[in-house]
Amino acid sequence: MNYISRNMSNANTLLDLDLLVDQLQKSKDLGEKQEILLSYPKVQKALKGTCGPIFSFFERDLSAKIAFLSLMAIDQEEIFISHATEKCSKEKLRELFETLVAIDHFYATIGGIVGYHATVLKLMREEKEEEEGERVLSHPPVFNMISQNEEVRRAIIEGLRVLPEIGEIYPLGGLGSRLNLKNRQGDLLPAVCLPFAGKTLLEGLLRDVQAREFLYYRLFGKQVTIPVAMMTSNEKGNAIRVRTICEKKKWFHRPKESFFLFSQISVPVITKEGRWSMRAPLELNLQPGGHGALWRTAMEKGLFLWFEKQERHRFLIRQINNPLGGIDAGLLSLIGWGVQKKGTLGFISCERLMEAAEGALVLIKERGVKRISNIEYTEFQHLFKDKQKAIPYPANTNILYMDFRKIAPTLKKNPLPGLLVNMKNRVIHLDEEVEGGRLESMMQNISDSLVVGENKELPTFVTFNERKKTISVAKKSYEEGKSLLETPEGAFYDLLACGHELLTNHCGVVSPPFSSQKEYLKGAPSLYFLYHPALGPLYEMITQKIRGGKIASTSELQLEIADLLVENLQLQGSLLIEAENPLGHMVGGIVRYSQKTGKCVLKNVTVKNEGVDWSQSSPLWKNKLKRRERVKIQLRGNSEFYAENITFVGEHTIIVPDGERWIAYQKPSITGHSVQVEFVKERASWRWNYQLKGDQIVLQHNISDKSV
Repeated sequence: MNYISRNMSNANTLLDLDLLVDQLQKSKDLGEKQEILLSYPKVQKALKGTCGPIFSFFERDLSAKIAFLSLMAIDQEEIFISHATEKCSKEKLRELFETLVAIDHFYATIGGIVGYHATVLKLMREEKEEEEGERVLSHPPVFNMISQNEEVRRAIIEGLRVLPEIGEIYPLGGLGSRLNLKNRQGDLLPAVCLPFAGKTLLEGLLRDVQAREFLYYRLFGKQVTIPVAMMTSNEKGNAIRVRTICEKKKWFHRPKESFFLFSQISVPVITKEGRWSMRAPLELNLQPGGHGALWRTAMEKGLFLWFEKQERHRFLIRQINNPLGGIDAGLLSLIGWGVQKKGTLGFISCERLMEAAEGALVLIKERGVKRISNIEYTEFQHLFKDKQKAIPYPANTNILYMDFRKIAPTLKKNPLPGLLVNMKNRVIHLDEEVEGGRLESMMQNISDSLVVGENKELPTFVTFNERKKTISVAKKSYEEGKSLLETPEGAFYDLLACGHELLTNHCGVVSPPFSSQKEYLKGAPSLYFLYHPALGPLYEMITQKIRGGKIASTSELQLEIADLLVENLQLQGSLLIEAENPLGHMVGGIVRYSQKTGKCVLKNVTVKNEGVDWSQSSPLWKNKLKRRERVKIQLRGNSEFYAENITFVGEHTIIVPDGERWIAYQKPSITGHSVQVEFVKERASWRWNYQLKGDQIVLQHNISDKSV
């Protein structure tokens, strides 16, 4: 089969490349691909020149030959020609072509290397054309509100019931370049390593998973372990660093086999002039190809077969840089709606901020069909000259629900959805910086392939939640005097604001108004409240564990515990409660959900101390606070602490050994009131019983239950 040129005198035009791509896509095998490329006029001309001798270098490696011929077809032979005679060039040349073969294979559905290059050129042209005009979007999508009503509560319970069918997928391969995160050696680190609230972003995602599993256990009495897949990349040692985090954390006390780690391919960066960018001679400038690489990579690596063996076909997909996504009911509602509506693909959305770098969800109707689509922020900015027209379109948060059994045929047909290119970045090309970018795929744009007639029900659905409970990302480092948006400082401010609202509006705790951003940046928030997600994760549960009280300005309350009852706490200063085993006991290093947890009861307790030295505790989002004084209650293993009508003044550290129950009582002293602690030999004295009453979760505080 030979290439047929439409214009022999200008064979490298986009029109000719399109024809070549079409031929390559239809080819039956590698031999036919080689034949097509060898008949391409640009390739024939190059082989007669300096490229000819290099062609014989590959001997019988047909895949490398095709990659080599593809580079000549797109006029990129300078990648290797000018450096082929350098010292060690053969070894470097082999490494280069191993990379090129992988790229050609990964993009086979769009024509391999030639298709990749042609797609970038076309998107560059389309981007310029769109900037010159305004495209009007169709409609904001119809969405389901996540609020306290019967429909939402039913969705939450349904989401819990199907947890044994759920797997989770995390695209972790992003560059995170704008965070400027470095280790002690000065090496740049990926976003996954960000120590947000004192824990890596990855650990935060796993704590959310465990909170839902723990809730399932307490409600239904069954252990469930949600398998977790992570798509990493080779950029900044991302894949190695993710595995290192998992190993250091002992796989988060979960079975190692419940994790599936796989890496996405890195793709060529192309300059605005259409040249393939080089870091050094014979070394391409490569970057991750966007989270849309998830679908093709997952199928190639056998991810969905791995899930199928564990009888998992529903998936929750989250990105690493949004630590607020697991707050309250958003995730369980999304899953529950997916089950109830028999949906194929679902989105969590919220109010969109025009100044944020986030996409928008739209309902597009055209030519008698409709679909839900994501318009990426790079496109969105120039679609509306009048920003008021853009307000109704909700944000895409990249939190997705997916039923694989229903979407599998679509993924096979379109494994690289939402292709786009942003050529406004500064990229390296040998010894200079120029404008350029790479072809990126958007995972959420698989929805563009889920098209139905205008009068039919969509297989996609959208939920809508409060923004502060849904998204606040850590994408870039904060610069003094600029906006907090998309910075760790901004995400942590929003996290503290959620905690303040939970205590004041739901738990009935009296506290000062929440800090302004200006006050927060000075390092003294009006309230610093963090808690383990297993305390809930639903607000309706936390309100049954924390009841009333008062917290003074600039106080700190951290609750690393699930089994807690606090009534009428009066706090001025710092209070830390930490359970060594907040979720249950360990068996062979694996957590088993149970009643063998650290438990704490505080009734009418007053805490007064000097608290945090805020001037020495910046940045707050790292949660490395310097304290003048604090009360710290540590619960080892299966232990309890009980305090009622007690005042703790100044510094106190209480460590309750495993299997013991301690009771605090007040004893007058010459200098005032001192706190005494009495050891009680009884083991468990109480437990929370989680019960379903209709569509509500009700907690019963059972006392004097000696069983564990």
